[in-house]
Amino acid sequence: MNNSPTDRPLNTQAGFISKLASFGHKKDGVVSIEAALLFPFMILLLLGMMDVSYGISLKRKVTVAASAVVDLTTQETAVVSQADLDQFILAADAILKPLSSGGTKVELVNYRRSGNDVKQEWAHSRGGCGSTPPSMSGTTLDKLTQENNDVVLARVCLSFQPLVGYVIGSDPWTVEETVAQRPRNGRTLDCSNC
Repeated sequence: MNNSPTDRPLNTQAGFISKLASFGHKKDGVVSIEAALLFPFMILLLLGMMDVSYGISLKRKVTVAASAVVDLTTQETAVVSQADLDQFILAADAILKPLSSGGTKVELVNYRRSGNDVKQEWAHSRGGCGSTPPSMSGTTLDKLTQENNDVVLARVCLSFQPLVGYVIGSDPWTVEETVAQRPRNGRTLDCSNC
């Protein structure tokens, strides 16, 4: 047996090259690497689908809450009190449960036309939704109102943080709805202490 020192490095080098060549043909770890690369994307996709379905459900609840508040308000006769309006706002809280009522903002606004002018007669709110929605703009109110006939608008809004927002650091979403109705038991509806 010839074990000269010059033969050993050649044998080691040949073994290393054959192992390196066979490494390119192996597929044992490919699935693990693909899974590691796709796993974060799949988690974000799952959280995104949960956010979208929760957002759709929340939008529906906010719409029903706004509709209920304006419906209860417009069923009153000629005068409504601030205490009554507070009770109607509590109906929105019941509809939106199990969400906390602390994050729910409700606005009630009564508009009345006099000639070409549409003026706000009274307003009552718990919290404030912020900017004026398009439904409370002059053009839309001109279309909704008639002479000496009030229009009551209820606006419900809340914000929620999507699950994906926790991961990527986005701002909360604002969900809001505005519903308008005319008084049912008369043409006008006044508020005694608003």
